[in-house]
Amino acid sequence: MVARMVSRMAAALLATVTVAASPGHACSVVPSYKVPTNLELAEAADVIVIAEVTGERAGADEYDNRVVARPTVLLKGATLPPAVELAGAWLEKGAQMQATVSSPQELRAPNPDALIGGCVRYVFAPGMKLVLFLERDDSGALVPFRSAFSRDAEDVAGEDALWVKAVKEYAAISLLPAEQRKAQLRKRIVALQTETDDPDSLAIAADMQVELEGRRRPAYD
Repeated sequence: MVARMVSRMAAALLATVTVAASPGHACSVVPSYKVPTNLELAEAADVIVIAEVTGERAGADEYDNRVVARPTVLLKGATLPPAVELAGAWLEKGAQMQATVSSPQELRAPNPDALIGGCVRYVFAPGMKLVLFLERDDSGALVPFRSAFSRDAEDVAGEDALWVKAVKEYAAISLLPAEQRKAQLRKRIVALQTETDDPDSLAIAADMQVELEGRRRPAYD
């Protein structure tokens, strides 16, 4: 219920993002808007996948262009959907519109492209592998959960990427009753901190500590 409310709030706040998500336009959010944390992203999603960008589909007008991605790995949920479309998105087009590759060691800050233009990342490269958080719309179809300035469409090198490992942890915790999640975060932090020879485990433990303390990144204007 909480995840669905967050999703609906984000949708309302981003009502102009599809229109704004083109070069030369900008979006804005209300002062009370809070960027979803990593656990909140996992909670909001009915399904989480790694999906490879395969193409582009023109929409009804210039602002309704769509990037098509093929899910290849299921990180949360029961069934891998056949395809995902990111509305208001484009494939990169030469020097004038290029996709920025996500930092492989980052777990908190969004891709820099999410901090400009439409407040969500909207330019992608063919072949990119994206971690996408999917929710069901009013018709029951799975669509990407997009939220301003968040890590809702980060690209990764593959299944062994740090971000994928972190998302798997948060996805598992998101399935627990809400009252059990903080205790599980504490438990996983302790367990991951014992893996001192694994920098990814230590990085995820540090990120979970931030999550546990409720620290958030600011919303950007």
